[in-house]
Amino acid sequence: MQDNDKTKEQIIEELAGLRQRVAQLQRFCGDLDAFAYTVAHDLKRPLSLIVGYSDLMMSEHETASKEEMTECLRAIDQAAQKMNASINELMLLVHVRDEEGIKLTPLDMGGIVTEVLSRLDFIIQRREITITQPTQWPQALGYAPWVEEVWYAFLSEILRVDASPLHIDIGASEEEQGKARFWVQVSDRDFTPEQQALLGQVIGGFKSDLVKQILKKLGGTFGAVGDIGYGGELYFTLPLDG
Repeated sequence: MQDNDKTKEQIIEELAGLRQRVAQLQRFCGDLDAFAYTVAHDLKRPLSLIVGYSDLMMSEHETASKEEMTECLRAIDQAAQKMNASINELMLLVHVRDEEGIKLTPLDMGGIVTEVLSRLDFIIQRREITITQPTQWPQALGYAPWVEEVWYAFLSEILRVDASPLHIDIGASEEEQGKARFWVQVSDRDFTPEQQALLGQVIGGFKSDLVKQILKKLGGTFGAVGDIGYGGELYFTLPLDG
C-alpha cells in the first residue's frame, strides 16, 4: 500500500512538471509569433524602399540627372542601414530572451551615452542637432550593452522628427524606491504644427519589444509623456546601486 502511495505521489509530481512545461511552451510559442511579426514589420518598409528606388534607377538611369541618381543612392543607403540596425536589434532581442541570470553591475552611464552618440554622429552633424547631458549621473545598476541599446532606441526614435536645428535634452535623476530615472526630452515650442504633430506621434506611438524585454530583465520600466506646447519625453528606470 505504501508503494502505491509513493507511485501516486510520483505521478502527481510528474503531471505538475508536465503542466509547467506545457505552460512554458505556450509562452514560447507566443513569443515566437511576436518575434516573427517584429521581424516582418521592421524589415518590410526599408526593403520596400530599396526595391522601389532600385527599380527607379534601373528604369530612369539614362534620363535621370546626377542629383536624382545621388538622391536615390542616398535613400537606398539609409534603408540598408535601417535594415542592418533592425537585424542587429533582433539578434540582440533573441539573446535577451534567452539570457536568464544576467549579473547587474554599476554602469558608466556617461560612457554608454557617449558611445550611442558616436553611433548617431553622422545624423547629428548633418541635421544641426544639439544635445545636452549631465556631467554626473546617478549610479545605476544594469548591463551596459543592453542599456546602450535602450538609449539608441530612444534617440533614434526622437530623430525621426524632421526639424533642423533640433535640441535634445538627456537627463537623469534619483527617484524613490531605489530607482534612477533617465530621459530623452524635446521641446516643441519652436516647432511648426506639422512638427508638433509628428513629435506627438513619435512619443505616443513608441513601442519596442527589445526595450521592454531588456528593462524587464534589468528590473526597470519605460514610458513616454508628451503634450502640445510642452514637447515630449521618453524615459526608463533602473535600480540604483546601493
